[in-house]
This record gives sequence, C-alpha cells and structure tokens, in this order.
Amino acid sequence: MRSRKIGVSLVSAVALALVAACSSTTGAGSDGSSAPADGDSAQPVVAFSQEGLENDWRLENTDSIRSSLEDAGYKVLYQQADEDQARQVEQVQNLLQQKPDILVVEPAEQEAATPIAALAEAAGVPLIVADRALGVEPSADTQYKVLITQNWEQMGTKLGEASVQLLTKLNGEPKGNIVELVGVLGSAPQVAMDKGFAAAIAEYPDIKILDAQDGDNKRAPGRQIMENYLTRYPAGDIDMVWSQNDEMGIGALAAIQEAGRDELVGTIVSKDGQTDAIEQVAKGNFANVCTNTPYFGPIILPYVQKILAGEPLETTTPDKPFACFESITDKGKAEAQAQFDELTAANAKFANR
Repeated sequence: MRSRKIGVSLVSAVALALVAACSSTTGAGSDGSSAPADGDSAQPVVAFSQEGLENDWRLENTDSIRSSLEDAGYKVLYQQADEDQARQVEQVQNLLQQKPDILVVEPAEQEAATPIAALAEAAGVPLIVADRALGVEPSADTQYKVLITQNWEQMGTKLGEASVQLLTKLNGEPKGNIVELVGVLGSAPQVAMDKGFAAAIAEYPDIKILDAQDGDNKRAPGRQIMENYLTRYPAGDIDMVWSQNDEMGIGALAAIQEAGRDELVGTIVSKDGQTDAIEQVAKGNFANVCTNTPYFGPIILPYVQKILAGEPLETTTPDKPFACFESITDKGKAEAQAQFDELTAANAKFANR
C-alpha cells in the first residue's frame, strides 16, 4: 500500500523558502488586508486550497464550500493538491501571490501542513482551516483565525464505545480482536480518532487491535486491505472491523461478502454518514456509523463574513455536531432506515449533521 506520509522537515524547508517569497511578493496593505486578485475591490476574493478529491465526501465538501461562497458574492480562487501535502504548500504560496482577502485551507496531513500558517502570516492574509487541523492552534493575535472541524477524539471514543458494546453482544463479555482500516496516516482525524478509540477500549484488556493498515479513505484500498486480512486471519481470529471512513468500510464489506465470511457481516463500525453506509446499518451489514457532514459551505461562510467585516471571533474551536446510527437493536435499525429514506428522498449522498 502506497505511503502518503511526507517528511515534515522536507515540507518545512520548502515552506521557509516560500515564506520569504511570499513576504516579498504579496504586498499586503498597511491595514493587513490584501487587494482582490482582479483589482475589483467590490468583489472580495477568497482563496480555497483543497487537499484532494479522493472520494465522494471530498467532492461534496468542495462543491459545498465553493458554491456557498460564490452564491454569497465572493470570487473564489481554487486549487486542489491531489493529496500531496508538499504540492498543497506550494499551491497556497501561488494563491497568496494573487492577493486574496482571505484564505481557506483543508489540509492533508497535520504536521506537514503546519507551514501554511506561516505563509498566511507573512502575506497578511487571514486564514481559516477546515476539516483537518494544522500543528499549531488558531489565535486572535495571528492571521490563523479559526479551525472548523469535528471533535475527532470524541468521535473515536464514541465508536470505541460502540465496539465494546458490539463485542460484548457477540462474545458475551467485552473481548475480541479488531482489524482497523486507517484513514490518512498523520492527518488530524486519524491521530485523534485512534487516541479516542484506544482510550475507550483501554479498560478491557481482552479487546485487542489485531492489525491496522492505511486505506487512504478510499473504497478500493479498503477492500484490498480487508481481502488481505481475510487471507491472513481465518474465521475466528477476527471479531469486528473498525473503519475510519465509510468508503473503506463499504469496500471491506464487499470483500467480506465475496469471501463468504458471514461471521463478519454486521461487525463494521465506521464514520461519515454516507447514505450507502447508513443503508448498510439499516440492513444490519454495518454495526455503527457516525455522521461527519461534508457540507461545510454554510458553516464556513459566516466566519468569512465576520473576518472580512473586522468583527471579533471566539478563539475557541467550534466542534461540528454529529449523530450515530447503530444496528445492534431493532430501534437502531429503524432509525437508520428512516435516515436513509430521508437522504434518498433528498437525493443526498451524506447526512447533513
């Protein structure tokens, strides 16, 4: 499986050179603001840097942000980095050279993306970071103004607790072996979710994570990793599957069903709230799914408006709410079915919460 982890020292070295270039070329005004890229002061400019378009969640997320900003009258300068953190740092430099009024970034990897904060600082351009965090915190005293994200550790804890409940039901007591499909290694969600999950199962020594591999938050790698797990571990060795996103979980389910490993049907816990995954909860093929809406546009827009209006922002990080659906009880299946029906009627790919 291809490793996506990028050395922090390499990206930092690139960023130091870019900071110098940014300081000499962006020309922020004396009040710290930047002129719009097209010279039209009547239309504020928002630069939007997306880490990639690797799955439906990211596609829906990108469309939500761009359309919300454009509908509100902003000109959007957009680039996506194909999941390459070094490329994203360079793209941010290019966007800042066009003198936007504000910069919105969804980074790939936490530490390797941290130099982006220094680039925005040097350019005098306010920075909003969304979905995944940087290695530094936002502050009212810097250009990095706000982080809009999920409480990933809390979500990991919630899914860990769901796993304890599932294993207790399956085995009569909290014990069993878990195989994990990791999201993007080194990203803020991966680090925090693993921390929360580990804390939730820590008091149960008979619950163990048997194996963990990075599936890149994609369906095909999730399926391939699960196929490898099924080959490596015969029936009885694996009790459940912990997937850090729905795409990988759906791929894992396909591998389980194709291999005829019926003992693992209904043992997948996952996150994102993808309509296809919620359907699998209703059918009893997934044990649990927690939502993570990709529709960030309406969430980000008020922060853009407040920053450009010079209004104060709270320095605390706002956590997006989430909901969880489980198939362990008939009531849980019915709730998942109702959510699936609602999403299908709205032609929505993900839950909006």
